[in-house]
Amino acid sequence: MEKRSKRIFVAVIVVAAAVISVYFAMTGPSQKIDLDPYKSLGAVTAEETAKLIGNKGQVLVMVRDTGANKNPSVEAELKAFQQALKGQKGVTVLIEKIKITPVQMMATGGGVPADQFLKALDSHSGLSALVLFMGFPQLADSELEVLKKSGAKTVVACALRPGDQQLIERDIVNVALVP
Repeated sequence: MEKRSKRIFVAVIVVAAAVISVYFAMTGPSQKIDLDPYKSLGAVTAEETAKLIGNKGQVLVMVRDTGANKNPSVEAELKAFQQALKGQKGVTVLIEKIKITPVQMMATGGGVPADQFLKALDSHSGLSALVLFMGFPQLADSELEVLKKSGAKTVVACALRPGDQQLIERDIVNVALVP
């Protein structure tokens, strides 16, 4: 009987070890993301924005709303941006989180939806700068004129997309930080 008990005990240990091993193999340790490049992008964007507006004025930052499941890279960019401008007494920062579905992201090429961009521009008069941590929206020429007449400088911190070079040449996008 003692031999049988030992075998059962060893079998239980082996099965438990196998279950634990499979569990850790399936879940594994959480992936570590190097947030330093995103923090740098946020800080440099803030520095360039402050320089562009002469260290005074109101800045509207438009960033994708990642909802309850926060995107660490977006959060790092935004936090570094705010930290870098904290010491600028003449600069105030407003945050506009853009709710956008993955399908809308594909449809806009990663840009701010035009209607949300124009609504934000309309509801925040007297802006010195617009900072986009998303692509520039696809706007008609008449809508681009509305932006120019607002007097707000535009800073885009996003990969360049087709047509963005023309926006830079036309002085619609004043600063483009391309990671």
